[in-house]
Amino acid sequence: MDITCTKDCQVLSEQLKTFDNRYPVSVSTLRRFFGLVANQGQFSKTTLNTLARFCGHMSFAGWAQREGQSPPPARSTPAPHASIRHESAALVVAQSKSDEALKDEMRQFLLDHANPDHFRLSAKQFNAFKNSWFELYRRGTFSMELWGEFKKLTHIHRFVVEQFTPLDFMNSFGSFMMEEYLAIAETQEQKLFGRGVMASGLVARGKPWSQVIPFLSTIKDLSPSIHPLVHARQLGITLLMHTEMDTPKEEKERVRQLCLRGLREDLQLWPKWSHQSCYFAFNLADWAALSKDLEIIQACNDNIERFRSTQDLYSRDERIDAIIDLRMMWNAILLGEFAKAQRFFRVLEWTMFHSMETRALSIWYHAAKAYIVPEESELAVAEFYHAGMLTGYKGFVKRISVDLMGPLYAKPQ
Repeated sequence: MDITCTKDCQVLSEQLKTFDNRYPVSVSTLRRFFGLVANQGQFSKTTLNTLARFCGHMSFAGWAQREGQSPPPARSTPAPHASIRHESAALVVAQSKSDEALKDEMRQFLLDHANPDHFRLSAKQFNAFKNSWFELYRRGTFSMELWGEFKKLTHIHRFVVEQFTPLDFMNSFGSFMMEEYLAIAETQEQKLFGRGVMASGLVARGKPWSQVIPFLSTIKDLSPSIHPLVHARQLGITLLMHTEMDTPKEEKERVRQLCLRGLREDLQLWPKWSHQSCYFAFNLADWAALSKDLEIIQACNDNIERFRSTQDLYSRDERIDAIIDLRMMWNAILLGEFAKAQRFFRVLEWTMFHSMETRALSIWYHAAKAYIVPEESELAVAEFYHAGMLTGYKGFVKRISVDLMGPLYAKPQ
C-alpha cells in the first residue's frame, strides 16, 4: 500500500514488528522516511537493513546492489542472540537465509527423499523443513515453479499439503494447490480433508453457499478411522451453513449433536495419538464461534481445558499454544467472560507468532484486541482490515466485524 499518512505508518510499524520483533521501526522514523515530516538527518543502517529485509533482501547493501546503486560499507551481521524467546534455532537459521538458499534446500530435500519407501523424517529434519517452508510463505516468495518440482513426487506432494496446508493463501495459489491435491486423493480421509479446506477457503472469501455446498460431505457418524481434524472442519462449516441458511431443523440438530459428541467423547472415539493437540476442538472452535452456538462454544472450551490439564509440558508447541489461547479468548468473549478474555489476551505475544495461517488468525486477533483494549481500538481495527485485505478473506471480515463484534459493541462490557 502507499504510505501517505500517519495511520499508514502505524500499520506498517506493527507489520515490521510482526515480521521481526528484534528490529522495530518507530512511527516517527517511518514518517520521516516517507517524507510526511521534514527529515533532519540520515537514517541508521539498522533502519535501512530492516526495511530492505521486509522487502525480501538480505540487507540494505543487497537491495542497493540490485537497484544499481552504490551500497554502503559492508559490515558483519551479528549472529542471533541465544536468548531470543519463542523462536527455535532452526527458525532463526531459516530467517537468516536468502530466498534462493531456501529454495536450494527444498530441492535437496526432494533429492534426499525421492524414494517413497524410505520417506521417514526425524524430528530434526521435519522441524528444519517446516521452518524453511514457513519462511517462504511468510516472505511471500513462494515459487510455483518450485511447487511444480514437488508435484512430480506424489508422496511429497501429499505430505506438504497435509502438513503445511496453505490456509492463509486460499484466495491465491492455495486453491490451486488444494485442487491438485484432490486430483491425487485416493482415500476417503484425503478427499474429506481436501474438500474441507476448499470449503473453508470459499467461506473465508465470502463466496455464496451455493459454491461451498458441493465441497461439503454428509457426516453420518464420527469414525475413528478419519482424523478428528478432518471431521471438525467438515462439521464446523456445515454447522455454519445451517445457521445462515433456511435448512431443516432436524438436520441442523443432527450436526450439532455430532459436534457435541466429538467434543465430549473424543477420548473414547479416536486413537491415543489423536489427542496430542486436541484436534477436534482446536479445529471446530472458530466455526462454532462464527455460528454463535453457545453450547458448542462451551463444549469446545471444556474440551480444551481438559486437554491442557493433562498435557505434557515437554511436548508443547508454542505456535499451537498461541492459537489455542486465541480460541479460548474468543470463547470467553462470546460466553460473556470478559475478565477471562483479558487474561488470555495478556499472555498472547502476537508479534512473535508465525504459523501457516498467521494472517487469517490476525483477523481474529485484532478484532478481539479492538474490543478488549479500547484505547488501542483505532489501530487494531486498521490492522483487522489490513489482515483482511492481505488474505482476501472478506467473508471472515464481514462475519467477525458485523455478526460477532456488532452485538458485543451494542451492549455494555
